[in-house]
Amino acid sequence: MREEQVTKAILKWLTENYWRIVCFDFPQSGTGILLHSNSAQSEKNKDGFIPDIVAVKDSTSLFFENKDRFYYPDYQKINNLIVSDEYSIAINELLEPYHVDEIYYGIGLPANKHSKRSEEAKHLVDFIVGVNGTFSIDILYNNRDIKIP
Repeated sequence: MREEQVTKAILKWLTENYWRIVCFDFPQSGTGILLHSNSAQSEKNKDGFIPDIVAVKDSTSLFFENKDRFYYPDYQKINNLIVSDEYSIAINELLEPYHVDEIYYGIGLPANKHSKRSEEAKHLVDFIVGVNGTFSIDILYNNRDIKIP
């Protein structure tokens, strides 16, 4: 299953469950929104990141980093968003129209790729969403009892 298929399945699932899609990005498409770090000196993409999906429902926002396989650096990237304020200005500007009180950061991947390695890395993220071969969704990890979907 390709990353684009993972993203499409999660987008469909979120919209079916009444989440509002703030932005999304397909691999290599350039359609997403680049968020700059608080210390960024320019508009270039150095030290920036493009979330694969940002969704909002009620006063909660979900940020997804999607992959077609387990990729440890993405777990580290998500953890950095959780534990630091490095992108707080850009995130607050992006979410300002939505009156968000809580933000959660997680991973989307094919459910069959949630292996021992991703199980061992799950503590780095707030949630892991798995896409099955039928494109149905399983919550593989939900550390914070987030109301998803």
